Amino acid sequence: MFVVNNILLRRETSYNAKLAVKKSWFPRVNALLDRISDSTIEEYTRKLKSNPFARAETEGEKAAAKLIQYVNDVAEHVPGSMSEIQHMREDMYSIVNTDGLPHIFLTLNPSDTNNPIAQVLAGRNINLDTFFHDLSPNSESLERSLFITQNPVAATEFFHASIR
Repeated sequence: MFVVNNILLRRETSYNAKLAVKKSWFPRVNALLDRISDSTIEEYTRKLKSNPFARAETEGEKAAAKLIQYVNDVAEHVPGSMSEIQHMREDMYSIVNTDGLPHIFLTLNPSDTNNPIAQVLAGRNINLDTFFHDLSPNSESLERSLFITQNPVAATEFFHASIR
């Protein structure tokens, strides 16, 4: 399941990532791109991976380092990208501007490990007469946590059922 999600995220990143440059910087960026070759990018990338503080030495590496200052990565519609986070932040600011500041903050976090409904949704047969007798850290709480972590869909169903 996580592998498929990773593949889908990589696909979204590949298809929706773009580079953005201010219009006034077009001549500078064009001149820098002319000085950079594919092999220079590969060598400079390897150098930066091994040492993030490495200095540009060749003319192509210096041009690539300068180009990083002018070009912005725009990853629209990619879950978890900085662009998506910025978009959500802008949405939040616009809601505050139109509706005002929120007066109440409410965080709901139902405990799925100590709730018998969550355990039943996870597929465990439980005895309600003894379920709450021993909640100490070394008792059955580890086993309850394992049941929930092995079935994240049951934890999600419990969360939705308890919030509704």
